[in-house]
Amino acid sequence: MIIALAGKGGVGKSSISSQLIRQLSKMGVVLAVDADPNTNLPDKLGLPVETTIGEIKNRAVKDPDSIPGGMSKHEFVSMEVRKAMHEHDNIDMLVMGRPEGEGCYCFMNNVLRECFDTMIKRYKFTVVDNEAGMEHLSRKILPRADVLLLVSDPTRIGIRTAARLSAVASEVGMEIGRRILIINNLPGDLPAELAEEAAACGFTGVAAIGHDPLVYTAGLEGSALRLPDDSKLSQGVRAIVKMIT
Repeated sequence: MIIALAGKGGVGKSSISSQLIRQLSKMGVVLAVDADPNTNLPDKLGLPVETTIGEIKNRAVKDPDSIPGGMSKHEFVSMEVRKAMHEHDNIDMLVMGRPEGEGCYCFMNNVLRECFDTMIKRYKFTVVDNEAGMEHLSRKILPRADVLLLVSDPTRIGIRTAARLSAVASEVGMEIGRRILIINNLPGDLPAELAEEAAACGFTGVAAIGHDPLVYTAGLEGSALRLPDDSKLSQGVRAIVKMIT
């Protein structure tokens, strides 16, 4: 199952992604893909990052001589992607990053598409933490999303923004199954007006997560986001796992 998350900055998308990955890793090995150039997911999970896919693409495009003799570009990229993966406690992590400077990356994107298509089949779950534009899904580097989780803050405007991101996914021809809205950081119960707004936007499901002060504390300390089972975010994410699996 491929689960993609998207949302505007500051809505808690990476925090939710990290806890979703932790929950799913109890059920099988998870491929965690940080596809947001801001690269917050490794910090939330407490996993080190030595290189990104963007850096691999840069080297192959800008310095073709770095590819060993007798090895095709396809073989080189596949090898480097495997080397870039960090494996830890049922979580395998890849960070996409972003290529910099001029150069044509079309061939590299095609190679990466083949790499991911082969790789994802080995995992029970793949979780993709996307930027708002969902670039890697729109370029078809990642093949599809069985579930698209659109994260919003607890406002009507936030829900409408999430609906627009869902529309963008359709416009660029992404292959997507269910589209579920997550209303994050609620100060109390879900207000009726927000539930009505979500229903009007046509999501196939809605999940609500309460305000969790432990998330702020972890961010203030700069520590990995490890939450007790009774925290608001942990409870909300467990409910989402039941909804999508």
